[in-house]
Amino acid sequence: MSPTVPDPAPDDPQENPMSRPPRPARTAAAAALAALVLTGCSAGGGEQAAPQEGSSGSPAVPLVEPGVLTVCSESNYPPFEMEQDGEMVGLDMDLGREIAADLGVEMKNVTLAFESIQSGAALDTEQCDVAISALSITEERQTVMDFSDPYYDNELGLVTDGEDGPASIDAAREQGARVGVMQGTLGEDQAAELGLEAVQFEDATTMFTDLGTGGVDAVLDDVTAISEHSKDNEDFVLRETRDVDDQLGVAVRRGNEAMLAQVDATLDRIEQDGTLERIVETWIPVREN
Repeated sequence: MSPTVPDPAPDDPQENPMSRPPRPARTAAAAALAALVLTGCSAGGGEQAAPQEGSSGSPAVPLVEPGVLTVCSESNYPPFEMEQDGEMVGLDMDLGREIAADLGVEMKNVTLAFESIQSGAALDTEQCDVAISALSITEERQTVMDFSDPYYDNELGLVTDGEDGPASIDAAREQGARVGVMQGTLGEDQAAELGLEAVQFEDATTMFTDLGTGGVDAVLDDVTAISEHSKDNEDFVLRETRDVDDQLGVAVRRGNEAMLAQVDATLDRIEQDGTLERIVETWIPVREN
């Protein structure tokens, strides 16, 4: 969470914010991977799973379940994670499979409440090896978990159902509008910073449903999620966007250097070979104006 709120992005009458192209983050090479020494200690104090050798002859990476990379995510935050035909799919799921492939194992997804993920509890209690759930890299979260290099950049947006709601973030504050936010997200943090009357939701689907039924006057969320949910409701209008330096990263348990180095190595590989760009374009296609 940034201590100050950046100024609104300049309006461009030639550009519809809902159609802006995705901005995959540039990842750095994980040079420390080959030099890492596995300690073999389990932070949870329980029995340590057998280490799994990483890509390119890297040191072995301990897994909570031998032979499987366990990924924690929220159950429904499209296009990053969502259930489709009984299977969890989305940008984050594809990213998890790339990390698992470099480890030479299968990926297993565990869906949890977002609060248990963003608080670090799921990682600390070894419910998963990595958390990939559209997690914004914030100073507060970095005190309870370690983050990879960023894999996606996003913007914050205010959306209303039709033209009758507040026309901007400032208008929402001045009018005392009820603004829906997801618990534990950048939207919630920024709503507090901006002095908005925030209504908290535990999941995005309920939040956007309430917007459509008049339960809230507007929603403050990342532009990508807003665009995804707008597919199902053509009346949703993106009123304003703000660049708040929101970068998403993969989280690992604090001190799990072997796993962090492996994740960064995978991010570097898929950035270099174009896989990351293809994944982003699959789930967040560029829309025409």
